[in-house]
Amino acid sequence: MLLRSFLLSGSLAAYTTLAAAQSQIGAAARVALMQDDAGIVQGAPCVVVEKVETWQQLADGTTLSKHVEIRKWRDGEGRFRRESTELQPGQKPDFEVASIIDPMKNTLTMLHFDRNEAIVYHLPDQGPFHLHPYQDPFDKQLLAREGVQVKIEKLDGQEIAGVYAEGRRVTRVRPPGTIGNDKPVISEAERWVSPDLKIMLLQWTKDPRKSDTRQVTSVDRSEPNPQLFQIPANFAVREVSIDSTQK
Repeated sequence: MLLRSFLLSGSLAAYTTLAAAQSQIGAAARVALMQDDAGIVQGAPCVVVEKVETWQQLADGTTLSKHVEIRKWRDGEGRFRRESTELQPGQKPDFEVASIIDPMKNTLTMLHFDRNEAIVYHLPDQGPFHLHPYQDPFDKQLLAREGVQVKIEKLDGQEIAGVYAEGRRVTRVRPPGTIGNDKPVISEAERWVSPDLKIMLLQWTKDPRKSDTRQVTSVDRSEPNPQLFQIPANFAVREVSIDSTQK
């Protein structure tokens, strides 16, 4: 969702100058590669459909909500394709951008269906834009502001979309004054991950300010169509090399 929003809002401005174009290249690559499911996983092909719902209530009582559909494909060699689109009620998904990570070629490819163009980013072997192995999200360090109380609970395993998942709940208590609040703010978050497929199956966050839910609704362990990881024949191709020192 973040990647699609960035590209749609920034693509026209990025073509105005070379400097702006380089800025867009860096940001697009960073967002695609920092996704939790962008880590290289081999020998575990899958086709996944994920639904994302975000809810936020403003001070005047107005409620804002977003609905996003994400589709993912990963083959046995570790190639990974991701598409996402924001949905309006009753609307069919309209995917305008896809990202393809190819660890064999060490590339990130952005497919822009609205203009039949592919941008192929040749990635460095090190630095912020290199391809990285899968990292268990439960191994990542939790960050919290000073004074915030954090409680971590390991949850009993459960089955989600037909796949066994392991979960963890994180509760944060922000005392008054921690984030400019005059009362304690308590938030909860759960994340459920398949240790077998190495994908996130369910994640939700709730606090008085907003809530969001990401849930996989369908998992197919079949090998996806190899054409999904190729550039369509009628697409113009632009190739870009990303320097390992670029930030």
